[in-house]
Amino acid sequence: MENMFDLVSETGVAPWRTAQEQVRDALEWSGDSCLAETKSGSYSGNQVLDRVCAIRDELLRRGLRPQEFCAYAGTDDLAVMCAPLGIILAGGAFLGLPNYHGVSEWVRFLRETGARFVLCEGYLVQRLQDAVAEAGLCVECIEVASDGTLVAPSGPESFDDYEPDSVDEVVTVRFTTGASGLSQGVLFTHTTWCYDVLRIAFLFGCREAGRYLQLTPNTDVQGIAMCLAALVRREAVVVYQGKPSNEGIVCSIERDRITDLFLPSSQMIKLALSDASAMADLSSLKRFVYGGQKAAAADIRMAHEYLDCELVQLYGSTEAGILTWLSPEDHEREDDAVFDSAGRPIPIPGVQIEIRDPRTREVLPVGQVGHVTTCGCGVNDRSLGVDVPAEMMGSWRDTLDKGYFDEDGYLHICGVDRDVIMYRGFVMYASEIEDSLTAFSGVCEAVAHAVSNDKDGEHVVVWCTFEEDASVDSAALSDALAVDCGPWYRPEEIRIVRHIPCKREDGTYDKQALRALVENGDLAMA
Repeated sequence: MENMFDLVSETGVAPWRTAQEQVRDALEWSGDSCLAETKSGSYSGNQVLDRVCAIRDELLRRGLRPQEFCAYAGTDDLAVMCAPLGIILAGGAFLGLPNYHGVSEWVRFLRETGARFVLCEGYLVQRLQDAVAEAGLCVECIEVASDGTLVAPSGPESFDDYEPDSVDEVVTVRFTTGASGLSQGVLFTHTTWCYDVLRIAFLFGCREAGRYLQLTPNTDVQGIAMCLAALVRREAVVVYQGKPSNEGIVCSIERDRITDLFLPSSQMIKLALSDASAMADLSSLKRFVYGGQKAAAADIRMAHEYLDCELVQLYGSTEAGILTWLSPEDHEREDDAVFDSAGRPIPIPGVQIEIRDPRTREVLPVGQVGHVTTCGCGVNDRSLGVDVPAEMMGSWRDTLDKGYFDEDGYLHICGVDRDVIMYRGFVMYASEIEDSLTAFSGVCEAVAHAVSNDKDGEHVVVWCTFEEDASVDSAALSDALAVDCGPWYRPEEIRIVRHIPCKREDGTYDKQALRALVENGDLAMA
């Protein structure tokens, strides 16, 4: 079987594979050589594949259905690497229960996806059983040892890998929470999942005897994507143990002869400038990929100098996939204008990026700020329980990031417009509503947010406080807003309260919590 990364780099065309083909190819290449190093030991490709297939067989014996969600939980050991891969081979859609979420969130994920099975280590079995029983859910816990072996298989039957009928079938879900709306589950199909993994593989590149340091938890969708991308490019995966620290990461790079890794931008810079890095032998390190946060140009220059390896920056999102990059060649230029950008589109066909006016949807020229919109293979256009997310415009997705392209093709991100309300395809900014209302005589505070509406997607709800003795009513405010901003800005409801609930310590309001109050009909806090 040809290396999928070679197919991409040599032909420029991403092969449309199923997730099952991608997993099997990724596990079979190493044979008896090392494929994974974890807390419980070092494992060959054949050993990992045996464990993954055993999980597949157990799930199919218990009646897992195609595209049915199946959860998994545990420590960052071989078990949480094998579990999602086994779920894929069985034809299910994997659902990680990350340790950074509490059990109450785990129960919510299980309820919203309808998952009937959880693969987990022994120390979690009773805890999960108690939690799901209290919630009235029917969920079976299947115990898996930390080294990925099943503790008590239900039978000896073996099965073939599931063969999907379509690349539009669901592979996994990732729950995301925005500051202005309810959390949602973003669905990855075979197309978006495989394309995401291949783009990650491209960012890291291939090298002889590569060893990838896995720092992202494997109970996270992107953790498994990073792990699988390393296996796709024929690298052994070394799973980091414990909470990452500069000293611990540097020690692992030196001891385990790590060739590449990923960290968020701020952590990458802190590690590069740390005393631990200055004192260590990091000569094995070939490429360091970072992203997820904007970094100052001066910090990137220093990190590049101190790490003495190739740097790659990425920009993208769960919903839109990976869109742009700053290549190793871009970092060699040490140009502040380049470092201040999010890079240029990744040179693999399949995704288009345009800057559009959020109101008119018109494509904007070079240098003009608008919303970053994208379409193509990496765009996730389905959400759990929602046929079409509000941010979709036909086949295009509005990332709600504000930006522009310069004359050299670099994308510059200027800000985020995620605090928006999408009414019948029209974009309304909560800040405009709030500014208009607080300018109205007698209004002290105004907080606007969206609420779900089956017919129109989203409507506006506003919370207001008034000055003492002010004679203002909600009808007058609604009329004033319609005149000031337009008739479509007229709120579905204006709640006049003495104190707006859900205020954070920093003085901002938790609009997700406010939205939940309205949609759940909980008026006690108001």
